[in-house]
Amino acid sequence: MQHEAVKLLSQYLQIDTTNPPGNENKGVEFLAGILEKEGIEYKIFEASPERSSIKAVLPGTGEKGAVILLNHIDVVPASADEWSVHPFSGAVQDGFIYGRGALDMKSLGILELLAFLAIKRQGIAPCRDIIFLAVADEETGGAQGAQYLLDKYPDQFQADLVINEGGFGLTDVLANRPFFMVATAEKGLCQLKLTCTGPPGHGSTPHGDNALEKMVAGLNRVLAKENPLIITPLTAAYFKVLGTEWEFLKPYIEDGKSETLVKVMTQSGMIEIPQMSAMLRNTISLNRIRSGNKTNVIPSRAVAEFDIRLLPGSEPDEVIADIRGLLADENIKVETIKKSRASESPVDTEDFSIINDVYLEHFPDALTVASLLFGASDSRFFRSKGIPSYGVCPLLISMEELNRIHGIDERISEENMIRGTQVFTDIVKRLCKI
Repeated sequence: MQHEAVKLLSQYLQIDTTNPPGNENKGVEFLAGILEKEGIEYKIFEASPERSSIKAVLPGTGEKGAVILLNHIDVVPASADEWSVHPFSGAVQDGFIYGRGALDMKSLGILELLAFLAIKRQGIAPCRDIIFLAVADEETGGAQGAQYLLDKYPDQFQADLVINEGGFGLTDVLANRPFFMVATAEKGLCQLKLTCTGPPGHGSTPHGDNALEKMVAGLNRVLAKENPLIITPLTAAYFKVLGTEWEFLKPYIEDGKSETLVKVMTQSGMIEIPQMSAMLRNTISLNRIRSGNKTNVIPSRAVAEFDIRLLPGSEPDEVIADIRGLLADENIKVETIKKSRASESPVDTEDFSIINDVYLEHFPDALTVASLLFGASDSRFFRSKGIPSYGVCPLLISMEELNRIHGIDERISEENMIRGTQVFTDIVKRLCKI
C-alpha cells in the first residue's frame, strides 16, 4: 500500500499548474478536497480568474505568534518530448515519483500539508496558530500570489515565523555525512530591459549607426567586467562551518579573514563552480536578445534583457547606475523590469535552533548550516514585513538530482517523501510545543 505522502504527491503532480498561465485554482481544488475530508475549514483567495491561493488554520493557544507553512502551487513549463515520462503523469516507478514540481515545490507542499493534518488528527492544541498557505504565481514573481495576499489582506497573515522552500539536504557535498542547508537569506533581484534604436538600411551598405551593433558593443562592455568577490556575514559563517570538513579552507578557519577566504576559494578552483561563485558575488546573466527580421536588412531596434542577482548589502539602484556607465551609450535605454533588495532573517532564534536540533535527531551525523538562496522566493515578501522566514526541506538528495529542478525528469524518491514527512512533522510539532 502506498504511503500517504507518495499517493498525494503523485496525484498533485498530475495537476498541470504551469505558470504561465498558472491555473492554480486546479491545485486549490485538490488541496481543498483533502482539507474538507479532514473537517478543516479553509479560505480561498482569488487574485484574478483561475489564479487562486488557499489558507487553512489550526488555532493555537496564543502562547507564541503563528507559524505559516508556505508553499506555491505553480510550476515552470516542461516539454513532454524531453522527458522519459510525461511531466504531468505523477508516475511512480523504480522508487521515484516523477513530475514537474516534484522538487520545486509540490513535494514540500505535501510535507507541510501532512504535518498540518497530523497535528489536527492528534487533537492537541499547538502553542501557536499553524497556517497552511498554498499560493499562486511564485514562479513569475508573486504578484498574483504572496504579494497580492500581503498587500490586500495583511491582517490575515500576521505571524512570527514562515517555513518555506529554499533549503535542501545534500548527500554528496561532504565526504561522509549529509549536509542540510536552511535558507535564511536570498539574493536580491534586478531584471533590466535594454533597448537601442537606429536608422534601418540595406545590409549591403552599412551606415555605421546599426542599433544591433551598438547594443552588442554595450553588452560586451558590461559582461567584460568581472564582478568582485564579496564576503557577507552569512557567507563568512557558512564557510566557517564547511571549514570543519573541507581541508582547503583551513587557512581561513585559522585567521577568519575575508581576504584569506577569497584566496583559498580562488586557488582551489572552487570559485569556478557556478553555485560557489553565485554565493560570493553579484551575478549578471544576459538571457534574451532580439533584433531584426531579415538577414539583409539593418535592424532599427535591438532589445536585450539582463537577470542580475544581488548579495545582501548591494543596492539595486547603484547596480543599475553602474550598468548605465558600462554601457557608455546614451542611445541604449535601460528600463527596470523587476527589482528587490536581498532579504535576510536572523539565525540566533529559538525557532532556528529547534529546526537544527530536529535535523540532528533524525540525522545524527548531519552538518546543518544557514545558507543563501541564489534565486528569489516568496519569503522576501514576508521578510519585508518583519517576519523571519526559513527555507526548510528535509529531503536528502544528490547534486545531480538537485539539478533536475526546472530541468528534465524532475523527481523525488519515495523513501525521501516517507522519511521527509516524519522529519517535517517533527519540526512543526517542536516549533509548536507538541
